[in-house]
Amino acid sequence: MDFNYKASCLRRIELTEECEIVSSGHRPQAGDVVAMKISNVNESYRSLDLEGTDLVELEEGDVVIGVLGNRAGVKGYVGEVPSKLSQGSKISFLGAGGLFGEFKGATKELDDPCEAEFLGYIGKTDEIINMKDYGVETSDSLRDDAKIFAVTSSRMDAGKTTLTAKLIEELSKEYKVGSLKLTGSARERDRLKMIDAGSKISLDFVDAGLPSTVDDPRDVQRAAKGLLNQAFDEDLDFVVIEFGAGIISKYCVQEVLRELEIRNQVFGIGAAALDVVGAYGLENILKDIGYELDFISGPITDTSVGKDTIEDYVGVPALNSFNEEDMERAAEIVSENFN
Repeated sequence: MDFNYKASCLRRIELTEECEIVSSGHRPQAGDVVAMKISNVNESYRSLDLEGTDLVELEEGDVVIGVLGNRAGVKGYVGEVPSKLSQGSKISFLGAGGLFGEFKGATKELDDPCEAEFLGYIGKTDEIINMKDYGVETSDSLRDDAKIFAVTSSRMDAGKTTLTAKLIEELSKEYKVGSLKLTGSARERDRLKMIDAGSKISLDFVDAGLPSTVDDPRDVQRAAKGLLNQAFDEDLDFVVIEFGAGIISKYCVQEVLRELEIRNQVFGIGAAALDVVGAYGLENILKDIGYELDFISGPITDTSVGKDTIEDYVGVPALNSFNEEDMERAAEIVSENFN
């Protein structure tokens, strides 16, 4: 089987000599592994994550082994698993982790996505490979020693990953910290940033076989519990969880946060916001689902005026991820909650 690149979302799947490109009357499913040939390139969005830290720029003619999935970014692409596929069908490159699907729309800052020709599914011993068959075991129940500090945001690109990584960097000086990303669209860079920051183990929804969490909420909840159960097989004090996408989104952020067993194990929550209204909304939404917000970070905290306004209107500390003293204070808050 000849190809140029294997996308990072397939890191748990080994493409052996038994694997081959097959045509099929199979109904497309999220997580199906596919061979796609890039036929038209969008110069502004053509980076593909490979396993590890490598990025490549896609070129016309490249054959990529990727995955079918859904995406619903408020500041990115919107697309879904097509209802049918046959050899030669054209679908789109929707996400850097290797996500392909039927394009439905995009934010005005983006041009139409790279177009790709469907060459076939990846099969092994006459069965089409799907990510879910290679993921960690999902679960209806959560182990009772799972201790969680959560990080969420008002929307994507609000500073969650930076906040999460900076927190882990501070907390790992005193604690054995793990990290999870439970919602979003497949991309390996966030998980790797957490490892670099000092996380003992870092898993995301891809490890549970999901190309994105624009999926059945029950499946996302079961994946979240399975990932937590797996993480605490390590000797950890607690995990820091990043919830990708905004708290109001199609990525099942609230559905996971509302899940009773998970909520009962969350001992604190921080958030990132772009503006005061976003921060105010976060605080109120979290209160409605049973959480008390501990602090706000994100671009709104870049200035003293922003910080003062947050503290006046939202009533929680405003702590900037790029300020060392602020992150020391954030780590103190997490520590006080944990103990």
